[in-house]
Amino acid sequence: DLTNDDIMNDFGRIWPQHVASLTRFLIECRRSFDGDADLFLVLCIIGDRTFPAHRAPPDMNFETWSTTSVEDLEPEDINVQSISDFSGIPRETVRRKLKALVDKGWVMRDDRGFITATSKAKDDLAPLTMSSIAYLSQMKKVLNGA
Repeated sequence: DLTNDDIMNDFGRIWPQHVASLTRFLIECRRSFDGDADLFLVLCIIGDRTFPAHRAPPDMNFETWSTTSVEDLEPEDINVQSISDFSGIPRETVRRKLKALVDKGWVMRDDRGFITATSKAKDDLAPLTMSSIAYLSQMKKVLNGA
């Protein structure tokens, strides 16, 4: 496993590749959200709570992930206030972004008012997921060389 020291010792090779790859990914994110970075960030936070890392099966591959219904997951509770507190985005801005995401069918509220991402978001944003895979693949190559 790489340590912080490993990264710092090979920083001159890793950092520029990271910045270049991340920049390309963020440009795709911006395009996918019509230039609205806050909308993207709010959905990312909701997605993180809908499919949290600690509940992801370690042996899950991309095909299994892509065919799993979001509605079958056990999400963690999240609401407007917790998104605002976590992100620093003002509560009213989060509320507006949430409305836009609901209108797109990308998120839904349950009967308790908690918010989850939907399978429609996963399907509609599949090209962005592929862009993230390209970013991760590039970083894996760079980090394997460290």
